[in-house]
Amino acid sequence: MDVRVAAKAGFCFGVRRAIDLAAKTAVEKQGPIYSLGPLIHNPQVVELLTREGIHVIDAIEGVEPGTIIIRSHGVGSRLLETVHKSGFKVVDATCPFVQRAQKLAHDLTADGYQVVVVGDRKHPEVQGIVGWTEGQALVVEDPVEASQLPSFDKVGVVAQTTQPHSNFEAVVKVLKTKMGEVAVSNTICNAVVERQKAALDLARQVEIMVVVGGAESANTQKLTRLCEQTGTPTYHIETSNQLDSQWFEGLRVAGLTAGASTPDWIIEEVERRMREMEETTNQEEMVNQEETVTQEEAAKPEEASPEEAVVEEKEAAAEETTVDEETTNDEQELQQTQVRSLHSGDVIRGVVVQINQDEVLVDVGSKSEGVISLRELSCCDVTSPTDVVQVGTEIDVWVVKAEDNEGRIILSKNRADAVKAWEHLDEAFKSERVVTGKVREVVKGGLLVDLGVRAFMPASQVERGFVEDLGQYVGLELPAKIIELNRGRKKVILSRKALLEEEYAGKRTETLATIQEGDLVKGSVRRLTQFGAFVDIGGVDGLLHISEISWHRINHPSEALKVGDEIDVLILRVDRENEKVSLSLKQILPNPWDNIENRYPVGQIVPAKVVRLVPFGAFVQLEPGVEGLVHISHLANYHVAKPEDVIQEGQGINVKILSVDQEGKRIRLSLREAGPAPEPQANETEGQTVEDTGNVTLGDQFGHLFKDK
Repeated sequence: MDVRVAAKAGFCFGVRRAIDLAAKTAVEKQGPIYSLGPLIHNPQVVELLTREGIHVIDAIEGVEPGTIIIRSHGVGSRLLETVHKSGFKVVDATCPFVQRAQKLAHDLTADGYQVVVVGDRKHPEVQGIVGWTEGQALVVEDPVEASQLPSFDKVGVVAQTTQPHSNFEAVVKVLKTKMGEVAVSNTICNAVVERQKAALDLARQVEIMVVVGGAESANTQKLTRLCEQTGTPTYHIETSNQLDSQWFEGLRVAGLTAGASTPDWIIEEVERRMREMEETTNQEEMVNQEETVTQEEAAKPEEASPEEAVVEEKEAAAEETTVDEETTNDEQELQQTQVRSLHSGDVIRGVVVQINQDEVLVDVGSKSEGVISLRELSCCDVTSPTDVVQVGTEIDVWVVKAEDNEGRIILSKNRADAVKAWEHLDEAFKSERVVTGKVREVVKGGLLVDLGVRAFMPASQVERGFVEDLGQYVGLELPAKIIELNRGRKKVILSRKALLEEEYAGKRTETLATIQEGDLVKGSVRRLTQFGAFVDIGGVDGLLHISEISWHRINHPSEALKVGDEIDVLILRVDRENEKVSLSLKQILPNPWDNIENRYPVGQIVPAKVVRLVPFGAFVQLEPGVEGLVHISHLANYHVAKPEDVIQEGQGINVKILSVDQEGKRIRLSLREAGPAPEPQANETEGQTVEDTGNVTLGDQFGHLFKDK
């Protein structure tokens, strides 16, 4: 059995930062140390910290003064203020992403918005965010709860950092339909999004998923639910002891992921235990329970190693740390904490610690944070720093000034990116390698793409065909080929079309070589014409003729299809020499004429719709794909000169089944025998006289006298 671990699993930046702060505080040992609530939602880590002298408390009343660590989920503003005033030394381990949500909620409330928090109202993170609004914020967990809120003129929306994007967007959509002004702040943690995406991708590839994390961990619970939604059997455990060998019997590949509060050593232990179980299940005889216990006890001495590693990391951190205690609240995850000597022109690595409206603060390991102005963040114009970076992002920066008049370090991300970008682009251009960049904006004639330097993609080079709305690409990461590069003039021209043409040509050759008449394939509707639709079945545009779209008559393909539809089609004919393929949609749909005699027995009266009139009668539709003829002689119990004198196209009528010919696909119907005869239509209109042909029948003269009889 192959055990695959998700690309993103385990500690996120915020949790690791909280653990590091707690470890440093434990090493310093300046009096009693408390965690105001569990530091993170992982009982094994909390137990390990307790052994190091960090005790969990729920309130500060009656507690001996010492150091209080604020949990990674954060607390309300009033509680935080109370703790500061109580004489405790405070170490704020609140995740920077949570701090951002708290600040946004506070600012929105101050600006007169009714704050709505999307999340679990019982979760401490959500309770803390509500606390920053003085308890005025409303909490909704899903779109249904959002629809039940009263209307407000101004609403500000923030999210619990572990919320799935889909739920957040669904709630926002509901709020926008019933509220006045809606200010949306997406406060979902990028690390959570990455873990959820990695877990979903893995769950679709394996036969079983194991999710490791605390039972109370919100992000671990969401990971479990997301994996379950793929249909893959999913198990949520806290430790390897909860694994059951029966889960893996007969399986070839298993997946493993973990919540953001799960340490690496637990993940590794679970992975090792899964592999041991796989070896056991491959033996000729099942291992009995006593042997399993023996193996588990044999592995127990190894469990002490993660604790020893943590202690060693704490001691190393205590020796290397030279940062003043007052900067604790602004610490970020850095490998180096020594003060650096900076010079203009240096390119160094730093971590984003704060994002303001028009600037970003970056910790570069010096005495103070460096500042990046909005215009120095990207080669392209951006309206908000969050379009480029997030708190906790590691970035390379160029030192513009080691110290300005205010003693600040002036940095540029744009210039650091450009240094690396030009070297990368020059190599990619020479080797015709694909590059990928983010579309920043639509400009005259095309798109502006961020490759570390500004690059231009003409509108004609975006797709294989014409694109009417280029705005749909803004914010997307697009792969492309460089078709022109001039470093001296800072000119980069890109073509996504060239890349798509290559892919399309390869798919076309492969498809034509492998498809056979009678194959059922998936396709995408690319173009509609009067005579049918062209469907892309993998590099080849096959023709779906209008007669092969539906069993019932349609006047234009747009009545049944639209461009972009994904459909299954049957291959009727393949002309490899001329690269032409004929397709059918109706032949994979149920034939409405099957068992027609059972559904429409002779003598039954059924509802129908008039679809077209002909000189000898009217064709009516009994159901889509099934039409019958009402002969003119069966339209009424009096002489009818023209069918339109009795009925009109589109009219609903009742008809009687006279005969059914399934093989010939013919049904004879009668309107006359289905009920009261229709009133005769007037033969004269204002200013017009119907020509008298002289062919008068007894029915014409006296038929109306007998209609009631």
